[in-house]
Amino acid sequence: MKSILLIIPYFGQWPIWFEAYLVSVRANPSIHWLCPTDCDLPKDYPTNLKFLKTSLPKLNHQVNQVVNAEVPLTPRKFCDLKPAYGEIFQDEVKNYDFWGFCDMDIIWGDIRKFMTPEILENHDIISSRKENISGHFNLFRNTPELNQLYKKVPDYQNLFEQERFMWFDEQVLSNYLRVAQHDFTIKWDKILCNQEKGRDSHQEYELNRWLWNDGQLINTKTREEVMYLHFINWKRTMKFCEISYIDPPKPFYVSYIGMHYHPFSKLNLVLNDFKNLFFGYEMILKRKRVTNKIVKKFRK
Repeated sequence: MKSILLIIPYFGQWPIWFEAYLVSVRANPSIHWLCPTDCDLPKDYPTNLKFLKTSLPKLNHQVNQVVNAEVPLTPRKFCDLKPAYGEIFQDEVKNYDFWGFCDMDIIWGDIRKFMTPEILENHDIISSRKENISGHFNLFRNTPELNQLYKKVPDYQNLFEQERFMWFDEQVLSNYLRVAQHDFTIKWDKILCNQEKGRDSHQEYELNRWLWNDGQLINTKTREEVMYLHFINWKRTMKFCEISYIDPPKPFYVSYIGMHYHPFSKLNLVLNDFKNLFFGYEMILKRKRVTNKIVKKFRK
């Protein structure tokens, strides 16, 4: 079995859903996680998760030395650095076949069901997004060539040194891989996480939509199983999490307002569907598109 290490630096305060995240990590015992952090460490956590206690300034110094740039490191700026994790954390990745990066606004399903031995044997870069590097799950074979791939991107040092996020992980590196000649194999032929209307991660504000059960992540409407749920536009609406890591593992639902053991009633679902007609995620997007058109016309 090919070994995998997922690297996820996290600084500040743990998110409200953190214990549910830990439950889903524990259900993937053959996958390992490394989390450099300045947060208070939880009393109980999975054995396949290693915390690397550090500070942002200390890690910033290490980063600058490795990538040969003066990086203004912030929690957001880590996204630009993701493709460099193989070198930045070289001591931690050295014994693994694959290393990768991911996000914290995730509940994991059965990773090995999707990262099969055949896929890992025959591919060097594996993304959960279609024809694009994925910031929320991407694997690289642990080789010097791939660990230093980011250095082949033109002007990478300047991009790293910008204070703002430059989308180096998903946009810049993806564009480079599409045009550069290389002898490694890439698998990015399908979306492996949640999707709506062909777009990964973004979703309507729904209740009882996702069910975590015995390590699997199920779409309760379509019965589709995904490798993980990435709730990028739900993390701002999450208000509660009933899931406790020390509880005996049991099924739980992920809704846009929280994570819970018991489903919302049919009445709650009907009322929420009605609310989405006016204040749902799709309506917010439509209003933004209309507003942008009006602004463009006004500027002209």
